[in-house]
Order: sequence, then C-alpha cells, then structure tokens
Amino acid sequence: MGQATTQVPMACGKLEISTDSCSTWTDISGEAQSVSGTEQTRMSGEAYTLTGDTALVAGGKKEPMELVFAIVYTEDDDDAYELVREHFETTGCGGDFCARWSPRGGEAGHERITTGEGILVNFTYPPMDASAGGPIMGGFTLKVGSVSTAIIAS
Repeated sequence: MGQATTQVPMACGKLEISTDSCSTWTDISGEAQSVSGTEQTRMSGEAYTLTGDTALVAGGKKEPMELVFAIVYTEDDDDAYELVREHFETTGCGGDFCARWSPRGGEAGHERITTGEGILVNFTYPPMDASAGGPIMGGFTLKVGSVSTAIIAS
C-alpha cells in the first residue's frame, strides 16, 4: 500500500449540537476547539481450560463513549457555552443531547459522525488565571452509547 495522499487536517472541521433529541442542530464550530474521547471499545473476555495453552477469547457489546468537547467561554445566550450550560443545569435526568461533527468541514460528500441521544455527564465552568492571556475555555462531556458515520448528501 502506498503513502496516503488524501489526509485530512485536524483544524478544519464542523461541530454541531442538538438539545432536543437530535432534531434541531446548532453549528458551534466558531466556539469549539476540540473533540476528544472518540475511541470506542468492545467488551471482551477470556476463559482458560485445562487442555491447551491459550485462552478462549470472545467479544461482547460496545461500551459507552465519553466524548469531551472544549469550547470557548462566552456570555452570549446563543453561543455554545450558554446553550450547553443551560441544558446541563436543567433539572432532570437528561438524555436528549446529541452532537455531530465532520472532520473535513461538513459539506456535501464529507463524512459526518453523529451520536445517538446522550447525557451530559460533565460541564466545565470558566476557570480564571491572572498569569494567562488566552481566551477562557469551558467544556462538556457527553456520554453516548454509540455513534454512526454517514456521507453528507447535501
């Protein structure tokens, strides 16, 4: 196999969130810095028998993912920080928060990864540091059971 020639840069994506069970999407790319925790694992186990020198290995279900999003702290009601904070602070068990991102930018023909409905399990309020000069960062963690990948049609 030859060397890759269609690599995708990490800094050009599109990130959207939904606070209503994946129905309405809000583009937060202008306030989002990163998405991490994108690795999903599958349960596995092994058993040893009295005969043989190796384990019997079997696989199980996929384990939940905890996706971590870094966003810029702002105080505008329509920006990512306030939208996510309001949803996180809402009383109730939650479970209707979704996210989707496109590593190449979200145009037709690009791949888009979409979560199922998840729960906001963590929210980062703004820290302060008198010795720093950069923007204040906030963030959130979304726990989901799965993601799916599709090509954007239009």
